Amino acid sequence: MAETIRERIIAAFTDRAAPLSNLDIERAKRNLGESNDRFISIWDGEDQLLESRYGKEQLQFPLALECIWKHGSDNPSASANELMGEIITTMIGIGKDRTFGGLVDKVTAATKSPQYPADGSDYTTLTVIFLINYTTVVGDPYVV
Repeated sequence: MAETIRERIIAAFTDRAAPLSNLDIERAKRNLGESNDRFISIWDGEDQLLESRYGKEQLQFPLALECIWKHGSDNPSASANELMGEIITTMIGIGKDRTFGGLVDKVTAATKSPQYPADGSDYTTLTVIFLINYTTVVGDPYVV
């Protein structure tokens, strides 16, 4: 069976995130393991109908890119701020195809939320939520 437009968007987004880590990008998983590399997971949220007319639906859903990494002796705040810039540049920076091959109408980085470590922990988490706007034919989530 063919993949829905939404699933194709998530796959394209996941592929684009690959340079951010030496590990595979995961989907909806939080399992750091024993690696010192960045662990990145993609979490998709619910669709919201923005508009429906002329046989088309304009939808929006949040797509969270979560990164957990060992900050070591670096200041976790400075490390998170540097990573925010790297994520934005990698995912939607200047010169990037922000339509992800014509699948997306608009993508914006809505929130960037660092979660600082508890005392004694070397791990910091950063979640960047992108809002993905896309259009499908009413009743057919497989057609742009």
